[in-house]
This record gives sequence, structure tokens and C-alpha cells, in this order.
Amino acid sequence: MIKPLKFLVLVLGLFALSACGFTPMYAKNGTNQALQDTFSGVNVAPIPDRLGQIVRNHLLDRINPYGGPANPDFILQIALEQENEGFGFRSDESITRNSFILEANFQLIDVISGKVVFEGLVRSVHSYDVVQSDFANFSAEQDAEARTALQVSELVTARLGLFFKSKE
Repeated sequence: MIKPLKFLVLVLGLFALSACGFTPMYAKNGTNQALQDTFSGVNVAPIPDRLGQIVRNHLLDRINPYGGPANPDFILQIALEQENEGFGFRSDESITRNSFILEANFQLIDVISGKVVFEGLVRSVHSYDVVQSDFANFSAEQDAEARTALQVSELVTARLGLFFKSKE
């Protein structure tokens, strides 16, 4: 008797979900072609330092994977701030756990007017253990930097997508 009830709830849930008008923001079908076209008009400005290059490359992969626009409508400028913060300590006060924090202040600038049309701040934090091996610590820190760069680029892309979708 419980299995048919679970099936009925599942079917009703699927019908309710399809009736809500949900469409994926980055769908490849025609429903979101306007968003993809808008993204293709965004030029991502260079970001200083190696971590900035990584964030920019992730953004380029998400925003305009087929190459930058020849005549951009918008310029995306990003300023990164990074910090390492120890928060786990042994009895001898040596650090056992570190957090790598990456903040990105971004501005979307309209090329024609030169005005900032959208700006925001996103933040990513990833932690890693500090051990006796210098190589392991270096590797863990590099991995935390890579994960924060990826997450920051995803958050910026999502915020831009929401901004552009609200303007449609």
C-alpha cells in the first residue's frame, strides 16, 4: 500500500514542477537564446596575477566559450582579494588548518554609456590541513586556490545570468 502512495506523490510532484515554468538558465534550447546572445557580448577584462588569469579563463569558458566579442556591449571588470587564515592550532600554537579566502568585486560596464550597470561581490572559502610536509602543504594550498577560483567564476556567472534574465 505504501509503494503506490509514493508513486502517486512522485508523479504529482513532477506535474507540479513542470507547471511552475522552471527553465534552466543556461539551457541549449531556444528558450534561453537571448541570455546566451547577451553573454556573447560581454568582454572579460584581464585580471592581474596568476590567480586572476585562472578566474578569467573560467569566466571565458562560461560566458563566451566561442571567443571574445569583436564589438562588446559590456565589459566585466574584476578585482580579486585573497587571504590565508589559520584557524586550527596545536598546543604549541602551530597552525593545523588553513582557509584560503578569495573575494571578487565585479563591475559590469556598459560600453556605450561607460556607466556601471551591475556590480557585486562574491566570496569563496576553502580549507585545507597543514601537515609536516612542505610539498603537501604547497599542493593543498594550490588546490584550495584552484577550487576558489572555479567557485568565484561560477558565482559571478550566475549573478550575471540573473541580472540579464531580470532585464528580459
